[in-house]
Amino acid sequence: MITDNATPPPIDNLPDTEDMFSWFEDHQKLADAIDVRAHILPEDKTVLLEEYLVANIPNCYITDVNLTARMAETGLTASQILQNQIPDRGSVMAGDFGEVTTLFFLGSEREETINNIMKWQYKQDRTKAAPHSDVIILHRDNPEQASTNDFVICAEAKMKSTQSVHSPIESSIGGYVSDKTGRLARTLVWLKEKEINHGNADSIAFVERFTDKHLDTEYSKYFRAVAIIDRAFIDEELSKALELPDQNEEFEIIVLGISNLKDLYERTFGRAVAEVSCE
Repeated sequence: MITDNATPPPIDNLPDTEDMFSWFEDHQKLADAIDVRAHILPEDKTVLLEEYLVANIPNCYITDVNLTARMAETGLTASQILQNQIPDRGSVMAGDFGEVTTLFFLGSEREETINNIMKWQYKQDRTKAAPHSDVIILHRDNPEQASTNDFVICAEAKMKSTQSVHSPIESSIGGYVSDKTGRLARTLVWLKEKEINHGNADSIAFVERFTDKHLDTEYSKYFRAVAIIDRAFIDEELSKALELPDQNEEFEIIVLGISNLKDLYERTFGRAVAEVSCE
């Protein structure tokens, strides 16, 4: 059995995080497009996204410490252990890809030191989506003291990689409404419970700042509705007549266009399993 003190919490500063935001370009929207922020990933930058995610997806599902321990205890390879953590091809894998990409994209837009929450490590069933809010990013100016500069980024991520009637922008907005009206609060409480079970004193205290400690010092909440769409469908989706909530610093709708999205996410997960290592 892996002891608690050998199990780091799924909070990762990722000091070597690439500037993913810089890989994307502003999308030249059609005249009838809705008023949202839209970016596309140039095809020559797809390799950057793929290589980055291949290297970082394993840690989204299992820490290096736990991976090494499980290899020693089971005699299985790193690839076999990781394969048992990630979803099979299909809608759950697509959803996870959208969430992971959203996490790193939104994190790359911030200049502050952030903590990306690897909530997929807490999945109880790899064939189902992780519970609660899709993406959580935390920032504390000082882990020892609450600050009004502290913030939470909470995002709903939706994917569209094949032709269908599904409207990922509309669905992501619906998720934002759920996050704002209670799901974020429940997610933070759930995260604290998971830290109590799997983390340490520092990680528990870090999350408590956003749940039930130091709440007399306000912190900011930033909500994002993110739709990741195959570039073949992006203009069609942007031209749909949708009722949009007011957008400001607190809430924004973001659309990302990526070519050959289905092939990309299937290939990326496959390579992540095949190439994972514990060095």
